[in-house]
Amino acid sequence: MSLWIPRQLLRGIALLLALIGLGNLGRAAMALHYAYLLPDLPLTVPWAYLIGIGAFWGSMMLACAVGLARQRPWSGKATLAVATLYQVHVWLNHLFFDASDYARQTRPRDLALSALFLAVVWGTLHLPGVRRILETSYKDP
Repeated sequence: MSLWIPRQLLRGIALLLALIGLGNLGRAAMALHYAYLLPDLPLTVPWAYLIGIGAFWGSMMLACAVGLARQRPWSGKATLAVATLYQVHVWLNHLFFDASDYARQTRPRDLALSALFLAVVWGTLHLPGVRRILETSYKDP
């Protein structure tokens, strides 16, 4: 009973990462679709970048989600790295590729969402009960 709440929190983080991963894979698929329909559309980044980054982050997030759901020992550290690097990448994209005033106006909201995402992931994965679950080998009974 004492590990029920940490297990539910771990499942919640796995679900969050799975949703973000599926969103990124969907973004890659849409970029591929639009690259075919509108190959000459002027963009701040090439279609290949949008497709590749969506596929990369989507697969990384889904791998972490599966690892957390299966309570693999590697999944905690991998998730912390992937979540942090994902947010770094998001902000590098904002700084280098935002081209509209609207994108600049939404930065405070985006910053709050990034901070909330990192706080939830880092905070949950550093809870003693969650750490205990992930540090125990999945081969142990």
